Amino acid sequence: MTEMPGLVVVGSGPAGLAAVRAFREREPSDPVTMITRDPHPPYARPPLTKDFLRGDSTLDDLWLTEPGWLDQQQVGLRQGTTVVAVEGDGSVVRLDDGSEVPFADLVLATGSTPVPLPVPGGDDPGLIHVRDLASGHRLRGLAERPGSRVAVIGSGFIGCEAAASLALAGAQVVLISDEEVPHAKRLGADAGREIQSWVAAAGVDTRMGVALAGVVRTDGGFALELRDGQRLDVGDVVVAGGVRPALGIAERSGLQIENGGVRVDAGMRTSAPHIFAVGDIAFADHAAAGRPLRVEHWGDAERHGTVAGTIVGGGAASWREPPGFWSTIGDETLKYSAWGDGYDGSVFTGSPDRWRVWYYRGEEICGVLTHNDDGAYEQGQQLLARRARFDEIS
Repeated sequence: MTEMPGLVVVGSGPAGLAAVRAFREREPSDPVTMITRDPHPPYARPPLTKDFLRGDSTLDDLWLTEPGWLDQQQVGLRQGTTVVAVEGDGSVVRLDDGSEVPFADLVLATGSTPVPLPVPGGDDPGLIHVRDLASGHRLRGLAERPGSRVAVIGSGFIGCEAAASLALAGAQVVLISDEEVPHAKRLGADAGREIQSWVAAAGVDTRMGVALAGVVRTDGGFALELRDGQRLDVGDVVVAGGVRPALGIAERSGLQIENGGVRVDAGMRTSAPHIFAVGDIAFADHAAAGRPLRVEHWGDAERHGTVAGTIVGGGAASWREPPGFWSTIGDETLKYSAWGDGYDGSVFTGSPDRWRVWYYRGEEICGVLTHNDDGAYEQGQQLLARRARFDEIS
């Protein structure tokens, strides 16, 4: 056990690392322990379906800290292990190896886990679930074999990014989705059609509006059985069917769960004293939106962690920046900022080379999506931050 209780962070993604950084800025010597099931130091995941997959960046480009930074900051890193329970009077975590670590404050940054395909054969271990560095290496291996036949299941951002990147690298890629148009429900049909055109322009065979019925292992790879009767033979299958928040520790600890996440205030405080929840698992009050939100964006995970680490270190902070993220699909880039909990309508304007979508709920702006229009994106974030009316768009 650690000699003195200090800050314990569960998870080594952007939220967990941001919590450590923010805390260390205020408390240079108090004990800090980071516990992660990942065997690697903190690394960036977004490039795994984009530049790292295509070979445009290297493994060294993924690391989120300089070599030796954790040691220099006196951060203990427990890798390849998981927390199974918060025990005692709520001041000790027990690990799967039987050891225990005491804490004065605990930050849960456990992230998300991929959702398995809900079809026969969907749990085959040979399927590639896009989530961690191991899956990133497998994806890159596919890109390094030009001509390999790959199926990507799912037309969310991860699916579209991976499919386009693999096709541009020379793979024969088919994207299968039960959506008629990618992102139609989340972003609107106009934007969805633009995204689908980018995927197709990268050389991807898109099979939209077709549900997967089963996965069968074959001598050459896999056979995909579709509900419309088609059968596709491929060498590899990439699953991009979504994720679910990893709530196991929070649930076993008796924390308040709401709307699929750990209920926290704008300072990331849970229902238990000295326990914070950040990133994908947090259903957090947003100081500007005036209501709780659940987002799964890299930048917001960092903001959550910074808020929690600042507060644990004795400072004041709250989550108040409008949520947002970027996505690169083939050679095209999207920027999106929105509250993310629904909209009543949207307005699409522009041309295929430069466009924007404004979203509204009631009379209020609730989001903006842009392609090659940074001015509209920046304006949208400013309008969101002050809860502007839709008629204020210039």
